[in-house]
Amino acid sequence: MECRTDGVFIITGGAGAIAGAIARVFLEAGARVVLADLPESSVARRAVELGAQAVEADLGTLGGAERMVAETAGLYGQVDGLIHTAGGFAMTAAHRADMVHFDLMLDVNLRTLFCAVRAVLPELLARRSGFLAGISSSVVLTGGGAGMALYAAAKGAVSAYLRAVEAEVGKEGIHVAVVYPFGPVDTPRNRAEMPGVDPKLWVDPEEIGHALLFAATRSPRGRLLQLEIRPNADR
Repeated sequence: MECRTDGVFIITGGAGAIAGAIARVFLEAGARVVLADLPESSVARRAVELGAQAVEADLGTLGGAERMVAETAGLYGQVDGLIHTAGGFAMTAAHRADMVHFDLMLDVNLRTLFCAVRAVLPELLARRSGFLAGISSSVVLTGGGAGMALYAAAKGAVSAYLRAVEAEVGKEGIHVAVVYPFGPVDTPRNRAEMPGVDPKLWVDPEEIGHALLFAATRSPRGRLLQLEIRPNADR
């Protein structure tokens, strides 16, 4: 079954490889896509390459997130969904972590999500429809995370926050999805940082895009909240 949508979707972390792959999938399905990222990122170039729109946005502040939503509504007259890919990863043993690591992991993963969702929710609630999604981690489901305790905690907070939002606004016609990649995602950065590992064993970012597109186009009778994306380790 081919999924189609003409909705307006904001994808945060827009200069990143995961956002780019998701944007390609949604654009091919007929969506109108706005890529949002920090001013110093290459989001404008990425948008031109894909045929999307770009918005510079600092999601570390609620004001920056509100401007992102306002600019998107100014471009298209509406906002139908938010896909939050902005985030960060750090390997730090629990006994070595400090407040710098704490602030970094919670700010880039949870604070940006909160600001983005808080900014877009009034728009979606006013229309009684929409789609929200964010990216957590498989360690939240498996109970792993050795050597990355703060990252696991931050991604656990991402999952808990989105699930709570779903419980609050699902009855208002807003669908929420949480993505759990099982393993590294195949991006240029991960390939550079892990040159000795076969990337064919990693998660294809376009598969994340297809899963999100499927979730975004479900009816109220078939909503998908938890999206586990697993690579085939045997291939």
